[in-house]
Amino acid sequence: MVLMFWWLALVLLVLAGATVFFFRRPKATASSLAVAHSARMTSLPSFRKAMRTRLLTTVAFLAVIALTGLSTLAGISRPAWVETVNPEKKLRDVMLCLDVSGSMLGYDADLLEAYQELVDRFDGERIGMTVFNATAVSAFPLTDDYDMVQNYLKEAEEGFRTWGSEGTDYSWSTSPPNIGGSSLIGDGLVSCIDNFDRQDEKRSRSIIFATDNMLAGDPLFELDEATDVAVESKVRVYSLSPPSVLAKTQTKELKSVSDRTRGKQFDMGSASTIDRIVAEIQSQEAENTPGRSYTIVHDMPAVPLGIAVFGLAGVFVLAWRTKS
Repeated sequence: MVLMFWWLALVLLVLAGATVFFFRRPKATASSLAVAHSARMTSLPSFRKAMRTRLLTTVAFLAVIALTGLSTLAGISRPAWVETVNPEKKLRDVMLCLDVSGSMLGYDADLLEAYQELVDRFDGERIGMTVFNATAVSAFPLTDDYDMVQNYLKEAEEGFRTWGSEGTDYSWSTSPPNIGGSSLIGDGLVSCIDNFDRQDEKRSRSIIFATDNMLAGDPLFELDEATDVAVESKVRVYSLSPPSVLAKTQTKELKSVSDRTRGKQFDMGSASTIDRIVAEIQSQEAENTPGRSYTIVHDMPAVPLGIAVFGLAGVFVLAWRTKS
């Protein structure tokens, strides 16, 4: 607990003391007048009770004035709790790599819903997303702003569920008319790898690669060549395959990609897939780096100012009682 403006309270206290000292008026001394048999009056029980009541009222009046003044000064001083936060960020990067070709359109909305659940489970990792078909598009770069990530994922999910009538539609941006073919799997993987930044930092880098591996064109990179790029870049690939291609050649190729990059291959339809992917990524060793420090000031003037308000009401009540 600190007083942000303690000096202001001190200045006001000094001014109040000076005002009382310079403007006090000496009491006028009246001529003494002897009263006969006054001892009889002062010995009466009713007189003594009245004097005790007046004394207690005066003491209470002065105490309430002092409490009100001190509370007011405390409120003006702005009591606050100052907290310095220096968060640590995990040096883990996760790229969501999504195949948005025609053969995947029936799965993409559900995959984006699963991606949202993945993001909810992460804590401190930077998340990015790249979508690809004939060409790749960065949906959003690596960031730890999870609210922004969730908004993008929800917009993309809505786009796929409504076939582009609402939300974000990636079908046109990933299939420009000047590029032939579709579902260029190797090119998409390389594009996802290229979207990792901070190459000079020692970071854990993972790709969640959702595709049915149904190649329909002439890519610049075959899937094996793209895997070589991932291995060289020390990027782990966790592949997600639709249930329809399980145990087929396409899935075996994806499993080979994951195995070579020290990742794993998962089934989109498995209930435990999300938990297993998060556990795998968070089990990777990664150093922590201090985040940017920032100071939070929690103002706490309510208590002293509340006491001052009640004290002021008490002053008026006791002043009336003292006067009467």
